[in-house]
Amino acid sequence: MSTLALHETELPLAADDFAALEQRVLRTVELLKSEREAHAAAEQRAQSWEQRSQELERSVQSLEESGLNAEQRVLNLEQQVEQLKNQNSQTSAQVQSLEKERENVRHRVERMLKQLDEISA
Repeated sequence: MSTLALHETELPLAADDFAALEQRVLRTVELLKSEREAHAAAEQRAQSWEQRSQELERSVQSLEESGLNAEQRVLNLEQQVEQLKNQNSQTSAQVQSLEKERENVRHRVERMLKQLDEISA
């Protein structure tokens, strides 16, 4: 047998091997494409989640700041209420003092009028 005869019998076998290898390469390329697409989609979702997370962080921070501002406003209002209560107490005391003074002046005026009536009579 010549070496040519040996090569002829190996050629069909090699062609089948080549076709199988070609199929495997094509499947690998398809798998690679689908994996790249899945990877890109996963990266896009991760980016979207990162953006949402940052937005939520900003929202929480804003709410915390507004909460702190609200607490400060409440404290300021409580101080103002306390000041108004003190002023109200002082004003009430002044009004009572003035009412007593008015009552004393009225009694004095009544006594003077009585004395004037006695002098006129």
